[in-house]
Order: sequence, then C-alpha cells, then structure tokens
Amino acid sequence: MFNAIVLWLHILGAVVFIGPQVFLAAVAIPALRTIQDVRERLRVTSAITRGFGMVGGAALALVVITGFWNLHEAQDNNYTDIKRYFFTLQVKLLLVVVVIILTALHAMVFGRRLLRLQEENAGEAQIAAARRASMIASIATLVVSLAILLCAAILGSDWSKMGGLR
Repeated sequence: MFNAIVLWLHILGAVVFIGPQVFLAAVAIPALRTIQDVRERLRVTSAITRGFGMVGGAALALVVITGFWNLHEAQDNNYTDIKRYFFTLQVKLLLVVVVIILTALHAMVFGRRLLRLQEENAGEAQIAAARRASMIASIATLVVSLAILLCAAILGSDWSKMGGLR
C-alpha cells in the first residue's frame, strides 16, 4: 500500500506541475494580454506567476523525492536490469534534469528580467526580447515535461519490462 501512495504522490506532483503550465500557456497568458492597463497587467501577471512558482516548485520537489523511492522499487524488482526499462529510465532522468534547469533559468533569469524591464518601463523592443526568451523557456519546459510523462507511461507498460535481462 505504501508504494501505491508514493506512486500516487509522484503522479499528483506531475499533474500539479504540468497542468498549470498548460493552463498558463493556453488560457491565462492570452487572457492577461487583454488587460489594457500595463501596471494592472503586470500586477496580475506577477501574482499568477509567483503563485505558480511556489506551487510548481513544490510539485517538482515532490516528483523528485518520490522519484527516488520509485527508482529504489524498480531496482528491487530488477526492472533496471531490463534493457528497455533501463534505457527509458535514463532518458526520463535526463529529461528531469533538463526540466529542473529550464525551470530554474525561467524563474531566476528570464522571468525576473522580464518583470524588471516591465517595472522599469523599458523599451518595447527590450521587453519583447525578454518576453520571447521567457516564452521559449516556458514552452521548452512544457514540451520536455510532456516527454517525461511519455517516458513514465512507457516505464509503467509491459513493453518496457519485456525483452529479458541484459
């Protein structure tokens, strides 16, 4: 039962991390662009992204922590001795590192730079360039996060556990 709860927490963390990314990209950001008052748009955007940062960061931490337990379980069940499983797991772990790096870059570099430029009433060209960098990092994080979900589905499938031991 404990393993099921850990797996559930792992899935919950992934859902809480990825769901808001889709919501922000598809709904919130386009809606925010309709706010004509630049100061009000900045205030609302800051509140949303700050809240997402806290929730998303906690969810990402939960995924990483529970991932260690899931790895331990996979090793105990000798799944890591199966070529397909091991390869898929390595790809998933690499993608997790990429997501962590992209998330950190977005939060600590691109997002902060965009907010600073907007608060300073910088030129539109500077703000547009910073917005582009922020959007690229966000979209890349979402795409890589979705690839991680695909790897997770493969790891949970019978296909990854077939093929015999190395």
